[in-house]
Amino acid sequence: MSGRLVRADHREALLRACARLKIFPLQGVTVFPGTPTPFHIFEPRYRALFADALAGDRVLAVPTMAEAGDAPFEIEPVRAIAGACVIEDHERLPDGRYHVLVRGAGRVRLGPELATGKPYREFRAELLDDVLPTSGLAEAQAKAAALEQLLVQIAAGLPPESGATKLAADAAQLGPSALADLAAAALVTDVEARYAILSEIQVLRRLDLVTSEAAAVVLAIGGSGLARA
Repeated sequence: MSGRLVRADHREALLRACARLKIFPLQGVTVFPGTPTPFHIFEPRYRALFADALAGDRVLAVPTMAEAGDAPFEIEPVRAIAGACVIEDHERLPDGRYHVLVRGAGRVRLGPELATGKPYREFRAELLDDVLPTSGLAEAQAKAAALEQLLVQIAAGLPPESGATKLAADAAQLGPSALADLAAAALVTDVEARYAILSEIQVLRRLDLVTSEAAAVVLAIGGSGLARA
């Protein structure tokens, strides 16, 4: 299990972009490293953001909005940990709107906001790397294997059109960190649970969080996957 979902060139682009990282804040949206997410861009300020990103490094971050309170609409509070991504594909519509597909490139911690004079916002950011156990990968691989087995059980209990079979097949090709992110993106729907997983840089803890969510899915489908495994 040595595969990765995040491309090396994407990570290098993100490292450079962290000096002035564009943000596209959304309520309840989490983009995990290595996973694709489509967006429809219609607000003028975000049309400008994506136009500039496409003309430059194609990098931006998607932070989840915090409680807005009385903050002005243009500077809504955002949570500090965000998924940073690279624009993989786009279509510009005649009226200036965009259909875009982004892919997660890493986790970042947003630092100070920068004065830009632009309609969208930029932050100085820090790239957050995974933290693996110092004793070696054996424990992480064991936890990853347990998560893989749960994904096989989920695939056995759901119809093929659910995508669960492909998820289980893809999972077998990935390392522990990428596996946790892929499974979280596919299985976890609760906003707070997704943010907790995104925020967790300790790979063992992240695997535990995602494994707990996957086990709940097995229970929710009545254990049919377990019976067939």
